[in-house]
Amino acid sequence: MFGNRKIQGLKSVPEFEKAISKLTCNDASMSNDELTLLLSSALLMLRKFNLDKRNTNFLDFAYYIILKYCILYSDYSPLYDFSVNFGFYPIAHAIKAVYPDTFSKIDSEIIDYSIEKHYKHNEVIETLEQSIARQNILTSTVTEMSYVAPTSFGKSSIIIEHISMHLSCYSKIAVIVPTKSLLSQTYRLIKNANYKRKILIHDEMYIDENEFIAVFTQERALRLLDKTDLAFDILYIDEAHRLLERDHRSVLLARLIKLNNKRNPQNKIIYLSPLITDSDNLKLTIEQDIVEQRISHNIKEPDYFEYRLDTQICKYNRFIDSFYPISTCSDIFEYIERFKTFKNFLYLYSPKKIEKFANELYSHTQAVNLNTGINDILSNLKKYVHEDFFINKYIQHGILYLHGKMPDNIKDYLEYKFAQVKEIRYLIANRVILEGINLPIDSLFVLNTYNLGSKDLTNLIGRVNRLNTIFGEFPNLTKLNPPIHFVNSEIYNRKSSNMSGKIRSLKKGYTEDEIDNPLLLEFDMEQLEKPSKAALKEECETIIKNEEFVLSQVDNEVGRLKQKMLELGMDSLYKLEERLCATILERIKFFNKQRQNDTHIMDIIRAIFINGLTQYIIDDEYRRLDNDAAINYYKMFLENSRQKSLKENIAFEVKYYEQKKSDNNSKLFIGESYGEIPYIQSTGYEKPVYIDLATKSKQELVNIAIIKIKIEEDFIGYKLSMLFQCLLDYEVITPDTYNQLIYGTTNPQKLHLVKMGLTINVVNKLEKDDQLKNIRIDVNNNLRYNDEFIAYKKTVDDFFGFELSKFL
Repeated sequence: MFGNRKIQGLKSVPEFEKAISKLTCNDASMSNDELTLLLSSALLMLRKFNLDKRNTNFLDFAYYIILKYCILYSDYSPLYDFSVNFGFYPIAHAIKAVYPDTFSKIDSEIIDYSIEKHYKHNEVIETLEQSIARQNILTSTVTEMSYVAPTSFGKSSIIIEHISMHLSCYSKIAVIVPTKSLLSQTYRLIKNANYKRKILIHDEMYIDENEFIAVFTQERALRLLDKTDLAFDILYIDEAHRLLERDHRSVLLARLIKLNNKRNPQNKIIYLSPLITDSDNLKLTIEQDIVEQRISHNIKEPDYFEYRLDTQICKYNRFIDSFYPISTCSDIFEYIERFKTFKNFLYLYSPKKIEKFANELYSHTQAVNLNTGINDILSNLKKYVHEDFFINKYIQHGILYLHGKMPDNIKDYLEYKFAQVKEIRYLIANRVILEGINLPIDSLFVLNTYNLGSKDLTNLIGRVNRLNTIFGEFPNLTKLNPPIHFVNSEIYNRKSSNMSGKIRSLKKGYTEDEIDNPLLLEFDMEQLEKPSKAALKEECETIIKNEEFVLSQVDNEVGRLKQKMLELGMDSLYKLEERLCATILERIKFFNKQRQNDTHIMDIIRAIFINGLTQYIIDDEYRRLDNDAAINYYKMFLENSRQKSLKENIAFEVKYYEQKKSDNNSKLFIGESYGEIPYIQSTGYEKPVYIDLATKSKQELVNIAIIKIKIEEDFIGYKLSMLFQCLLDYEVITPDTYNQLIYGTTNPQKLHLVKMGLTINVVNKLEKDDQLKNIRIDVNNNLRYNDEFIAYKKTVDDFFGFELSKFL
């Protein structure tokens, strides 16, 4: 980055180093000479930037100095002048609103009028960069374009507006999102835009429509392309930086882009991300030309703190790469108490440690006012989850935790309540919060940096003080300088915990793209030539080979089955060799001849996909189906999970655990996130993926059940569902059997509602309350409801009302 070394060299000037250390540490005792030096330096850096726009670090550092000065001394004149001159118009507009008497001269009035006239869009004041980028995207005729902008710079609104402007141009529109949370969130945005076109959120909702808007994950989009010969006219790829990764879903996303382009070479693609350094790194072929629209300057500039193991508290200045001691603190809980704000997000990686920390934080905090908001949550969690759910206790101290091992409907509800209830001050969570979830967060405490790369860290920091909270009805300019705390501890991070290196990774203000997906044009296979990377090289070569095969023409049955297995993602379960596919095909044909309709689905799966084939299985969780206990467990789980409520399933699981304990069979598979012991303890190599139920209390069993249910729902939803689909496609099972397994019903109306995103439990509750008659499907095949249903919604409790509001 241009200017980086010159800026860091300034700390060798004693007068400047002393002044900048005071500014960094919010020390208001600076002399006039020190203030003059800092502000004069900022002006010189702005002049350097104007002479060469590549010197973006000069602009960023000048902005930092001016912003910090203005907040520290409540003198916003320099920030106002900067914002007007460099296109940071939301700030100038907010300063005028907050300090009308100070900025009441005629020139300020004219500037503010001009800002409102030219840069106010949909009630939001845009920065100059934001306005230009938005207009370029909306009017561009290029085939591929990217929009790279910091978090909360309107990527979702760009999708909505672009669809609105080009609805007549594109018949088949697809918005591709990476998570279920984003699926429902994006669906609501598109539904509220009222395009008067069918909205699909599931591939099975497609019924030969010529026009639709699909909100899909890459898996659902590929399934639709697999079942039909259609192609999308335009793809909006949200969180496009995930394409750079080497996980299974990134491979599927790359496949979707390639397959759609193969079927429709004229298709348009818009990539959206806060984290791409160079959009050319998204290219899959040399023919692609991705025109980039980028917002380079983030108007938020965080304050970085580090709490160290020696109890010292330091502040970090990323521009001159220096740490400054400011105080000490006895332990991490005293530190959090001292620096907490109104809404605090505490980041940890491991679900198990998240729950442990929530319990410790509870013991170091006081009870909050148990008003209607808190009591409603307590009542609903007891009603829909369990009386012994850990959060029932923690929420009484204003504490919530979230992680990926929590049932989705509970997680979504708790996110919603964190935003709604002011008494909830602490949210402890992991990566589930990284993509797309808009929560009111005033400060971030990073308690663990394991597997937290620089880009994810940047994205995490971007969650703090989103722009709509800074420039809302009552603008708060101090939020432009959000506090980010790195909190070292050996319990929650690692031995000799030291986050200074991770903090220093933020000094450039950007990070290079890590291109790990071997399907991307810029992937460097030569980096894998070292003997130590032989296994990784083989993995990458297999991915490339499989992708070439899945898009090729195949004229034999075994090859077509292999293609089907690749299309379904079964290469994440197996090493897909020809002998494996030939054996599975032979077994499928045998079952088709037998037509034994009373054979349980788990016995079919074991007979076709497992018996004698474990040498090909590469997924440890899936390999468990080779033993009788696992098969019997899933028979029981499938029987109950779709028909019973979450609370009923928890009670059933706890009863099952207690039976296992009484039978001296207390080992339970729980996965790596919560595992404590290997199944065979005599070997030192087994991963700890089991727990011993005999060592757990009744309350612990309840919370284990909550986790276990989510783990098994994911296992069925992501892994077994591939097998169900394969069996359906080869007519081993009927559509009714498939629908019962996946959705828990064969009723057409219920199926439509479940495919729209409602859970089968919600649909069954609506049926019980005689409300299905008040829901209809309109001419665009979208859900609508009458006044009676509106009245009904007002009578239901807070939790069920939230469930309904996601899709009805």
